[in-house]
Amino acid sequence: MRILAIDSATPVAGVALVDENKVLCEEWVNYKKTHSQTLMPMVDQVLSRCDCTVSDLQAIAVTIGPGSFTGLRIGLAAAKGLALATSKPLITISTLEVLAHNVCYSSCLVGALLDARKQEVYAAFYDVQSAYPQILSEETACSPAAVTAMAHDLMSQHNRDKLILLGDGAEPYEQYFMQEFGDDLLPLPMQYKLPRAACLGSLAVQKYKRQEFEDVFSLRPVYLRLSEAQTRLGIGEI
Repeated sequence: MRILAIDSATPVAGVALVDENKVLCEEWVNYKKTHSQTLMPMVDQVLSRCDCTVSDLQAIAVTIGPGSFTGLRIGLAAAKGLALATSKPLITISTLEVLAHNVCYSSCLVGALLDARKQEVYAAFYDVQSAYPQILSEETACSPAAVTAMAHDLMSQHNRDKLILLGDGAEPYEQYFMQEFGDDLLPLPMQYKLPRAACLGSLAVQKYKRQEFEDVFSLRPVYLRLSEAQTRLGIGEI
């Protein structure tokens, strides 16, 4: 089994090739250039380094959102194009679930937060006591204060005394969260804080085994809220 994993939902662009038991290759960049410049060259590099073609794949996986509106469209267009061209099944995974998969076998409550701008974050909380994250809350776009309230409630409900916050949504509010949680908030090294295409691939393997595939023609990104243009259109500004 070989699955190509494509992630461009955040400022990070990542591509990985995985099989059932290991990561064969991963490309990951978080620096300046746009996803439209980097993503397909990364796909080519990952496949060529493993002497693999798209026809050799069993499936293609992509992050479905939430995240950057433009980034999601670029990643989904690339994955759809490859799936349609080769008749390979398409697997989608939540960006927040991919992020939470950076941690496993921990008794901490894990919050996955992505920067949604407008003083909000995309957020969800997970149980990571096993190898794969189990969601404990709905995915939502909300304020940092709402994140704090949800975290305190879930820590109480599930008897968790420590919290880990992942993602670029945590960084702008780091001081605020530190004040709210104190020593109960555990810091992580930088390599665990952002989405990894290898984690996307790992989760996709599980969905492949369950034969959980998407309809390429009807598939749409999960945004969680309207874009700026849609919001302005709704109130008659444009």
